[in-house]
Amino acid sequence: MPFIALKKSTGERVDITKLKSPREELVKGDLICQLCGVPMIIKSGVVRRPHFAHQPSIPCTTNYGYHPESDEHRAGKELIAKTLIKELAGYSTAGIEYEWRCEETKRVADVAILFPNGWVVVHECQLSSITVEELQKRTEDYLNAGIDVVWWLGKNADTDTNRQWCLSTFGECNTIDFKALSTYFKTDRL
Repeated sequence: MPFIALKKSTGERVDITKLKSPREELVKGDLICQLCGVPMIIKSGVVRRPHFAHQPSIPCTTNYGYHPESDEHRAGKELIAKTLIKELAGYSTAGIEYEWRCEETKRVADVAILFPNGWVVVHECQLSSITVEELQKRTEDYLNAGIDVVWWLGKNADTDTNRQWCLSTFGECNTIDFKALSTYFKTDRL
């Protein structure tokens, strides 16, 4: 469920989570997928959070490695972004974008920190099962594009093997604990 679309008329990125009344604030027919360029619609209901969707008859034909997200995944991304800005003074001048499309890697980064001097650091919130090989491949894709990456593991991705890989690769392992009454960050360091 994408939370980002583009305005066809201006190319501007729209984050639906920042809007109070998306259907009142956005023009019907002016929204397109940031990945494949096809029209998007607004989905909103009593249970589900407002989000964008492809029209049922027009599926996304992108070659980006993008998959639907859970509400927990979205909450994890928001928590990562808010914590980084609060805790890291060097991030205060940077822009933050969710679902940032990286043309070089054909990937959509969960949270991208965009510094005024062109430096980019992506933070990936991984909750579903993933292998060390896939973590390595995604990391290499970003590094080969000159982009630093930080992994945040939670739920099924937070395994001893993945933690050890993060520790040996980055010298730290960032985790998101969804079992606690309030979500918080914990960083293990070598």
